[in-house]
Amino acid sequence: MIRTAGPDDLPACAAIINDWLDEVTWLPRVKAQDDIRAMFVPEILADRTILVAGAAPAVLGYLSVGPDAHIRALYLAPAARGKGAGRALIDVAKADCPDGLTLTVFEPNVDARRFYAREGFAEVPGSRDLTWEEGVPVLTYAWRPA
Repeated sequence: MIRTAGPDDLPACAAIINDWLDEVTWLPRVKAQDDIRAMFVPEILADRTILVAGAAPAVLGYLSVGPDAHIRALYLAPAARGKGAGRALIDVAKADCPDGLTLTVFEPNVDARRFYAREGFAEVPGSRDLTWEEGVPVLTYAWRPA
């Protein structure tokens, strides 16, 4: 089930990204867990749409998209990976942004890059960016309707 996040969902979203940051070995953590939690305040919901996967109160993953149709985040809890939650979140984002979507992905995140390619996103040529605070190259991907 995909639904629009409310304030009560935000702590779970912060926990999902914090757990992911603790799990990956190729990305340095540049923000403490408390700093990540502090980003997920109700005011964030005025700036972007956050979709969550899972029947309330469960949050198995989330996707954050801005008014510019740029996906700012897509993270899933380990138990939800490979089970269609990511695809379901992307499908709703595509329906909400039928003219197209963009996103950034860390270059070493091969699993995410493979997932986005399966979902119809393509790397934007010349988009490799080395200026992110993590010091890891970032690529821009775009999806345009057929």
